[in-house]
Amino acid sequence: MKMYAAAGSGIAILVIVFAIVILANRHSARLNEDPRRERSQNAAMLSIAERLVRVEVTPSFNFSFEFMKLGVLQHLDRQYTYDVIPQELLGGLLFQGIHRPPGGTSIEFELLSPATVYFFFHDKVDGGYSSIFEALPRWRRCDVFPQYDIHNGDHGLKMVMYQLEAGPGLYSIPPASEDRACFNIVFQKQ
Repeated sequence: MKMYAAAGSGIAILVIVFAIVILANRHSARLNEDPRRERSQNAAMLSIAERLVRVEVTPSFNFSFEFMKLGVLQHLDRQYTYDVIPQELLGGLLFQGIHRPPGGTSIEFELLSPATVYFFFHDKVDGGYSSIFEALPRWRRCDVFPQYDIHNGDHGLKMVMYQLEAGPGLYSIPPASEDRACFNIVFQKQ
């Protein structure tokens, strides 16, 4: 009888050790997941967005849309989230591109309905957008801007945001003059 009890407790210990190893491996796999792994486009959100706007970027890269809200992913290839969002952006359609588009990236969008368009970019690694937007007379610089990744240093604390009141039609943003033009766009239907 003692031999069966000892064998039973030995099996129980093996089962517990096996479960711990499996759980540890799953946790380790999540920790080692590449934060720069590109996420898929959200087909449902693309369909919703295309009722208001159609966007084309050159050179082409994957992008998606999400509603602008606390904790939303900034870009498809990073895990940074927006943690501070000005009221006027909440609920708008956030264009989610890549974190470091190459120099020469241009954006064209067609609005199907009137909208307020917000274009914001990193204040230091701006791809040349600071001087580009200063030369665009219809775009107005805003006093507020969103912030991302606020708990991990200061890299996401300072952005520059411009606003355009726009009717239906075709609009373009001139090509970025430098690499790493960290930007986003929010389209807020009027």
